[in-house]
Amino acid sequence: MAETSTRDRTDEALREREITFAALARVAPVGIMRFDADGRCNYVNDRWTALTGFTVDEAIGDGWKNAIHPEDRATVSDHWMRMRATNEVFREEYRLCRPDGGIKWALAEGVALRGYAREPLGFIRTVTDITRHRELEEELMLARADLEERVQERTADLEAEMRERQKLEKQVLEVKEGEQRRFSQDLHDGLGQYLTGALFHALALERDLAAEKSAFESTASRIAELVNQSISQAHDLARGIDPVPLRPDGLLSALEELVQQLSGAHSLHCSFECKDQVLIEDNAVATHLYRIAQEAMMNAIKHSKGSRVTACLEKLSTHSALVVSDDGIGLLRGDHQAGRGLNIIKHRARLIDADVCVESSPGAGTIVRCMFDCAHEVA
Repeated sequence: MAETSTRDRTDEALREREITFAALARVAPVGIMRFDADGRCNYVNDRWTALTGFTVDEAIGDGWKNAIHPEDRATVSDHWMRMRATNEVFREEYRLCRPDGGIKWALAEGVALRGYAREPLGFIRTVTDITRHRELEEELMLARADLEERVQERTADLEAEMRERQKLEKQVLEVKEGEQRRFSQDLHDGLGQYLTGALFHALALERDLAAEKSAFESTASRIAELVNQSISQAHDLARGIDPVPLRPDGLLSALEELVQQLSGAHSLHCSFECKDQVLIEDNAVATHLYRIAQEAMMNAIKHSKGSRVTACLEKLSTHSALVVSDDGIGLLRGDHQAGRGLNIIKHRARLIDADVCVESSPGAGTIVRCMFDCAHEVA
């Protein structure tokens, strides 16, 4: 009697579990599938049939596989067999193909069922409708791709706009410097020649008045002196406006003259070094490099508080470099004047496709390095 009572209680507990499972399966928001120990389906809930469009009878056995999209069916079947063989947790996303032609995305998750003695009882799987989730993912992916395309297009437009602006700036600067060169030539060849002629006449007048022992000899001498000073000033103005001579070594001679002028006008020791001749055919490029050196050296003179500043032309394997260094206090944060000078340097460097880097640390001076293409040089 005791054995019968125990069996009855066990059977009753099993029936209660079945009733509980059936109730949970009816209200569960996901599809539920149950399989026997051989992997054959013996139960699907209403949510599964609503999701797939297949009936319970069509799902029993291996019929449930027909609900899987033909392109995903082999992969899901292989994964399902491996899960049954190894007892690993099954988790996979795949497409469902409904009888009405509709496509749904599903997330299937499954585990093995075991008894109290760890004996295999079968398997259970849940199937969740993730169609909207996948649609949102695809929409997000398309939106991201569209955004990236728009960003690339806008970036390309901005780059083209910057290239065009740089081209126009270069043309404007070339026109400006062409006018400066013409004005420099007019000063040197026009006004300079007239002043030279006036000087000859003043000197001749001075000689004539000296021969006559005239009291106006000193006046003529003073006139000749003033005209001579005017000629020097005209020549200095011409060199300042158009500093680089129109020849391949023009940059070298212009930089040598620049350091002489700066050394004579300021307390810092200025020097120029060039171990290998850097000969540049394009006078516009040479002029930009000269202005870069001039701006960097003037920055050092005004702001470095050092004792020396050096300009150097270096010929390297793939490019050449213009380097201006000083032994001053280094760049200070918030020094707007020095920053403005560096912006001018970088702007001129961009116009000749050169790269500028600035190295500076407190008390260790500043190095301005401008790297430019060897293609500008004479072969």
